[in-house]
Amino acid sequence: MNKIYLFANGFGETIRTLIVAYFILTLVFTIYSIARMYYIEHRSNDVKAGRARVKALQANGRLMQFPVYSMEEMAKDKHKRDVKLTFFPSDNPKDQRFLMILPGGGYAHLCTKQEGYPVAAALNRMGVNAFVLEYRTGRDCEPFAPMEDLGTALTFIQNNLERFDVVMDGYGLLGFSAGGNLAGIFASKEHGFADYEVPKPATVILGYPWTCVNDWLHHPYWNIWIGLLGIWLSNRGSFHMFGLRHIRKGRELLDVQKYIDESYPPTFMYSGSWDVLVPASRHADVFDTALEKNGIKHIYEKYFGVPHGIGLGLHTKAEGWLDRAVEFWNEQ
Repeated sequence: MNKIYLFANGFGETIRTLIVAYFILTLVFTIYSIARMYYIEHRSNDVKAGRARVKALQANGRLMQFPVYSMEEMAKDKHKRDVKLTFFPSDNPKDQRFLMILPGGGYAHLCTKQEGYPVAAALNRMGVNAFVLEYRTGRDCEPFAPMEDLGTALTFIQNNLERFDVVMDGYGLLGFSAGGNLAGIFASKEHGFADYEVPKPATVILGYPWTCVNDWLHHPYWNIWIGLLGIWLSNRGSFHMFGLRHIRKGRELLDVQKYIDESYPPTFMYSGSWDVLVPASRHADVFDTALEKNGIKHIYEKYFGVPHGIGLGLHTKAEGWLDRAVEFWNEQ
């Protein structure tokens, strides 16, 4: 009985046991969190409504999809061939403004079916015209290529306003995850709208955005597995854009907070407290602090227990965020 205590087998053996228990328990928690995320994500993204809207517009001959670049540009650079812009005109638009939707995917791929078309369909039901941009990702990416794609797409719209029956005045950007990073940077003075001679967006709307440098020194993690996930996702975007040789410099260049000043547009942002891929405490919270510091008009909604990738957020505590975001946009 005298040996039944914490260090009965020696201090070293106890420490090893605690470390092994930590790794096992945090791994189980991480696996559960990811499985939970995919389950909720499947329920919260109205993929069927997105597909139905695409088919309805096609049936009426109103679905408009274009390559962003010219034939000459695509012939010169094959990576630009898959950059597409899809227009979702509302059946009863309240005005001629539009929102540009930027799906996420960590700059490695695009979640267009989850965070693009369903959101455009929901906006159409609200009387809002919407565009969905499929920008360069993965092996097609290069330094600030998504920003170039967005700038080129907005220039294309600006040159075809009568064709789309829209106006540039008052347009907004709506980005999810890495798409939020893209929207966040483009709305600033560097690597953004000013480089393409298009107006500054009237509003930026961000869903669980990836916004900042994400490493152990900047943001210590209690869960090593979630930390590694966060580091991988942040560095993955930098790797695709800047290559392995310049990954550290690229990661810092994609830090949205560095681009915020007093001229930054009004921002609506939401995230979940159970986001294991892009933790709100390491991203959205930090972005919120930068907006506060610079006196930017903004709304930040954070929902307890909500994971990453929920899009419209149906059947979650975030449901209805898009209505509030559009109301915020209308106020600007």
